[in-house]
Amino acid sequence: MHPHCFFLALFALLVSLVTTTAPNNVPGTWKPTNCIDLNTTEIGEWAVSEYNKNVTNKLVFENLISSEITFISGTLYLLLVAAKNESLHNPAEYYKTSVEDRDPAGIDSLF
Repeated sequence: MHPHCFFLALFALLVSLVTTTAPNNVPGTWKPTNCIDLNTTEIGEWAVSEYNKNVTNKLVFENLISSEITFISGTLYLLLVAAKNESLHNPAEYYKTSVEDRDPAGIDSLF
């Protein structure tokens, strides 16, 4: 076997090992978070309050259904929130929202 073929085969093996053993550490990979986490719930409440600043029919936050997180140039949350229109007597509906936190201190409070 030629030496360059050996190194190429070794490199391919190492790349495959790294990609299969560390998929959770790749930036941009979405990971589910705990919906009971107070920090994540507060972010959902904040997202609803920010939405309410721009509309006449206000929403009332009820609970957080699901959440995912990724780290790119900060923390990005993808949330599914249950909220209902305060002026109607309809049951809560689900709303999908994303929130970006560029504060590096916010990352430490998640763990």
